[in-house]
Amino acid sequence: MNNALGKIKQNKVIDIVKNVLSSKFFPFATAALFLLCYYTALDLLAIYYLAIVAILILLLLEDITPLIPQLLFINLVVSLKNAPSLGTTDFYMRPEVLAQAGAMFALAVCALIYRVVLCIVKKQFKTSPVFYGLSAFCFVLLLNGVFNEHYTIKNFLFGLMLALCFLGIYVLIKNNIKADKNCFEKVAYGFIALSALLLIQIIVAYATTEDLFVDGSIVRERLVFGWGVYNTYGLMIMLCLPAATFLAGREKHGYIFTVYSALIFTATILSCSRQAMIGAILIYPVCLIILLVKGKYRIPNLCITAAAVLAGIVLVCIFREKILESLAAIFENIIVDGELNGSGRWRLWKEALIYFSEFPIFGAGFFIERSYEAFELLNLVPLMCHNTVLQLMSSCGMVGLIFYTVHRVQTVVCYCKNITVERTFIALTIVIILMLSLVDMHIFNIFPTIIYSCLLAVLEKSQDKQKTA
Repeated sequence: MNNALGKIKQNKVIDIVKNVLSSKFFPFATAALFLLCYYTALDLLAIYYLAIVAILILLLLEDITPLIPQLLFINLVVSLKNAPSLGTTDFYMRPEVLAQAGAMFALAVCALIYRVVLCIVKKQFKTSPVFYGLSAFCFVLLLNGVFNEHYTIKNFLFGLMLALCFLGIYVLIKNNIKADKNCFEKVAYGFIALSALLLIQIIVAYATTEDLFVDGSIVRERLVFGWGVYNTYGLMIMLCLPAATFLAGREKHGYIFTVYSALIFTATILSCSRQAMIGAILIYPVCLIILLVKGKYRIPNLCITAAAVLAGIVLVCIFREKILESLAAIFENIIVDGELNGSGRWRLWKEALIYFSEFPIFGAGFFIERSYEAFELLNLVPLMCHNTVLQLMSSCGMVGLIFYTVHRVQTVVCYCKNITVERTFIALTIVIILMLSLVDMHIFNIFPTIIYSCLLAVLEKSQDKQKTA
C-alpha cells in the first residue's frame, strides 16, 4: 500500500492537492464551508468534508501539521437546526445519518491507524517522559471506578474514548510533524480562521436571537449554538487570543492582527461566559505584553493597544450603568441567599468530595448519580462536576490525581526546556483550556481534549532548541 501511495503522490494533480492542503490559508476555506453548512443545516456535508480532508492529509502529506487546524473545527459540525441538545429534531438519531457519519469516521480512523503504523515501521515513533506520563494517566482513565459496585461497561468505554483522544492524537501529531516556525504559523492561522467563523456566528446570534435583551440586560441562556452554549463559545473564541497576538508580532503588517485580537477579546466578553470573561481579562494582557516586548513593529502595536485601551475605558464610562446591570445579572447566582452557589457548581464540588471519600483509590467512576440536571448525549457522555481536579478525585481517585499531577509537571518542564515566543503561544492556549476547565468540564469534553492533545504534541515536539531555531 505504501508503494502504491508513493506512485500516486508523484502525480501533478496530487502535487496541487498537497500544496492546497499545506497552505496556511486553507483553514479559511474550511471556515467558509462550515459557515455555509451551519446556516443551511448541511451537517453531513461538513462531516464528509472534514473526514475527506483528514484522510487526504494523513495519506498524502509527510508533515501533517495542516491536520491540526482542521481538527479545530470538529466541535462546530452541528448546526442549530439539527442540534440534538435542543430536542427539536431527530436528525442525529436517523439511521441513514448515523450510517454515513459512522462510515466517514471509520475511514478517517483507518487512515489514522495506517499513519501511526507507518510511523512505527519507519522507526519515526519516539518515546519520551511526557509520553510515558500521559500513557500512565490514560491507563488510570480506563480504570475509573473499577471497584465501585455500580461500575458498568460505560465507565470503561468513556475512559477508553478519553484515552484515545489524549494519547492517540498526541502520538499521531507528535511523530508526524516538523516543529519548525512554519508549523506554528499554520496552527496560528488555523485559530484565526476558527475565530473568523465564531465572530460571524456571535454577530448573527446577537442580531437574530429573540428576547436576548430583557430590561437592558443580556439573557445569556439564549446564546445557544448548535454545537454548544455560551460557555462552549467562550472557550472556543478565547483559544484564538494567543494566536492573534502571536501573528501580530510576527507578520509584516501584524498591527492588523493586533486590532483583530481586540475583536476576539470583545467577542469573548459578549459570550457572557463568566469563566471566559475572567480568563480573557487575565490572559489578554499577558499576550499583549509578550507582543510589545518580543514582537516586531512595536510602535504601531503599542499605539493600537493604547488606543484600544483608551476606547474601552471611554465606552465603560459612557455605558457604565448598563454594563453594571448586565454584569450583575450574569453573576447574580454566584451567591444565593448568602451562600456560595456558583450556578450549582458548589453542590457538585461537594458531591465530588463525598464520592472521593467513599472511593479514595480508583474513584467512583465517571458515570455516577449527580444532582446536576443537564443534557446527556445518547447516555454515553456522563455529567461532570465542572472542575478538573475534583472530577479526577471523584472519578479516578487518588491514583488518577497523582498521575495527572505528574503529567502536569512534565508539561511545565517540557515548556521550560525551550522558552520561545512560538512555544509560549502554544503554552498560553493550553493554559486557557486548563484554566477554564477548573470551573467547567472542557478538558473531559472530547473535542477540547483533541485540541489539547494537538497542542501538547506541538509543544513537546518543539522542545529541542535546534528544531525551532
